[in-house]
Amino acid sequence: MTHVDALVVGAGPAGSIAALVLARAGARVRLIDRARFPRDKLCGDTLNPGSLSILDRLGISAPIRARAASVTGMMVTGPGARVSADYPHGLCGVSITRRDLDLLLLNAAIDSGAHFECGVSVREPIVDSGRVKGVRVASDGHARDLRATIVVAADGRGSRLASRLHLSSYAQRPRRWAFGAYFTGVAGVKIGRAHV
Repeated sequence: MTHVDALVVGAGPAGSIAALVLARAGARVRLIDRARFPRDKLCGDTLNPGSLSILDRLGISAPIRARAASVTGMMVTGPGARVSADYPHGLCGVSITRRDLDLLLLNAAIDSGAHFECGVSVREPIVDSGRVKGVRVASDGHARDLRATIVVAADGRGSRLASRLHLSSYAQRPRRWAFGAYFTGVAGVKIGRAHV
């Protein structure tokens, strides 16, 4: 696949759904990500009812609901604080690992016609006459240019495209770290399978 209509950088939820929608509209889509899937990613591992309704409209929620646990609300805790809320009117969200969610969404994009390449790291945007016309990438130790009519930067908070184009920046301080863990048998938590 040489020149494409759309090049989507990042195969997380935003990138996979963008690729899916564009491919369904008839665009020739290339979707790239530096990771190899399935891959683990630190996240809250939940989708709220609004997110699920978007996946319902796209017709891709059934496999996600089949793998997920139903959640009826949320609880946020921290030192000296605890806030909980239930979703209104019997609405439910789901809990699913990003490993599973991302792979299901990626497969839906591929099934819709997007061409996927993993292990591809973006080095910089290719700018011509003030427009981004593609990206310079490296994969398997080889550099190459990927060109497209439009480029979608869905490569997350540390987007190499956004930073190289001076569209985003982040403070160096204070530094932040995150960690995740999974627990079983936590008191006061109801779990169940999501309904299709």
